[in-house]
Amino acid sequence: MSERSFVGWRVAPRIGVVLPPERAPGWTDAAWWCALLEGWGFPAVHLRPGDPPDGCTTLVVPAEIAAGVTRPDGVSLLVTGDPASAPRGVVAFPVRADDLDHTTTSEATDVAFVALQDAAPQGLAGLWRWPEGAPACLVVDGDVDHPTGVDPECSRYVAPAIETARLAGFPAYGIFATASNVEAEPEAFPVGAEYYNHSYTHPYSHWNPAPWESLDDDEMAEELRRSDEIFRAHHGEGDHGVFRLPHFQWEAWHRSAGVLDRLGYRAESSVGSNHAVTGGFPFHQAREAWSERPADAAHLRTHPDPARRHAFLQLPISTDPGDPAFPNGCCSYNTLGESVRDRTADPADYGDVLQRVLDDAVARRSLAHLFIDPPDAGYGRLPGDRPDYASVVQRWLAGAVARDDLAIVSTAGLTDWWIAREAALARLTLRTNDDRLVAALEDPPRGATLALYRPDAGWTYEPLEEDPR
Repeated sequence: MSERSFVGWRVAPRIGVVLPPERAPGWTDAAWWCALLEGWGFPAVHLRPGDPPDGCTTLVVPAEIAAGVTRPDGVSLLVTGDPASAPRGVVAFPVRADDLDHTTTSEATDVAFVALQDAAPQGLAGLWRWPEGAPACLVVDGDVDHPTGVDPECSRYVAPAIETARLAGFPAYGIFATASNVEAEPEAFPVGAEYYNHSYTHPYSHWNPAPWESLDDDEMAEELRRSDEIFRAHHGEGDHGVFRLPHFQWEAWHRSAGVLDRLGYRAESSVGSNHAVTGGFPFHQAREAWSERPADAAHLRTHPDPARRHAFLQLPISTDPGDPAFPNGCCSYNTLGESVRDRTADPADYGDVLQRVLDDAVARRSLAHLFIDPPDAGYGRLPGDRPDYASVVQRWLAGAVARDDLAIVSTAGLTDWWIAREAALARLTLRTNDDRLVAALEDPPRGATLALYRPDAGWTYEPLEEDPR
């Protein structure tokens, strides 16, 4: 048990979100706030209209029902949605979840965080989002789709890409590998990277021309099982329970997600953060769409009720600053108008893209998740390679390692951390004793940090370590 106390707190901060019935006016606004609070690590209670806000210090209320909400003394209101419907004397957040899309979601989540601070005169307390209290987190991975001899020769560049990471001192490069490649060229897949499931034959490519959606559920499951078995045979460990759709083929997502749940997968990573409900933080995808809008597709949204969402995490890939409409994030094969893969872009321009993504994540205290394929991370290390992208990627990775404001984790490491943090958030208790806030957490995950906010003191971050007694 870890228990810490802090002076100067009259009450323990507690957030309530008032949820109208699903599909009723205001439900999407409240559901979005539930997703944000969960991603940010603030414990929140979900209330029905009319429920007493027992113990709450801040209530998040959709504008459509705000007039009917009774606000006890000492409870502040954050009214979200239509500002014209907000009563006086509250913090109004004039953003409707029904209007969010890839052009607005990330910025809206940042503005929402500021609004929450404004609506919390009694303060805020929760579990910080990244290990060891780091301001931001960095994850780098890539895909292997094609064997040597088939453009872009992904297998041939695995070892050079791993060498790029090694020379940079970067400890966490991950590869979503098509297992047929591993089976055909095991020597091309050395130790030095974590390998994740990208299916056995990568449907709709060299090994299998049929699209992913043409597979039935059992065939999808066999693709995953066989891939994991090959990893275990060649590397001595499996796929870490992490999957990425071949070529981001969403057409059969409901069935794909059902297979992942049935097989016990822990994470999937195919959504661009600008399209994701949280604007960049991991989340559990909804089982059903929020509406008929493409932006409200189930795989882009979540649900306040855990029973109405998938068990595995979605790990969003950071937005490409040069192509913010691209739905699958900053992928090396697409960025700069595909010039990295076409080999016509200046390597320095690619380095600038990577740095812009990282700088944005640090500014937003968010996740920088970069998709750098082996044919790009390693291009420049084999005879005849021109231009030299590998050296630019190496310098960028080394610069990231040298920073003191980043938690650098692998894709599986991010999954481990987020799952452990979610479970810890459910165990976190906050109470007051005289003028002290007492935070208690049984079995805190390594790196767990309490984030405390008071209007008069700003943010402070306190490690939560297991009491050795």
